[in-house]
Amino acid sequence: MRILLLVNESASSVTARTRVLIQAALAEHHEVELAMTSRRGHASRLARGAASTGTDLVAVLGGDGTLNEAANGLAGTDCALAP
Repeated sequence: MRILLLVNESASSVTARTRVLIQAALAEHHEVELAMTSRRGHASRLARGAASTGTDLVAVLGGDGTLNEAANGLAGTDCALAP
C-alpha cells in the first residue's frame, strides 16, 4: 500500500518525535512518502497530487484545518483518508 503522510508542523499537536514514530510505524509494512505543508491550501494540493499518482491512503498529522484541506483535495478520488 502506498501512503502519503501529510504533516503540518505548525499544528500545536505535532512534534518531531510524533512524526518520526508514526512514519516509522507506517513504513514497517507500507511504502510511505512524507510531505510537509508550507502554506494555506497546500495540503489540498498535495493530497490531490498523491491521489492522481496512485497513492492508496493519505494519513494526516496536523490539525482540523489540515484534515479539512486533505479531505477537499481527495474528494471525488478513490484515495482513502486517515486522520
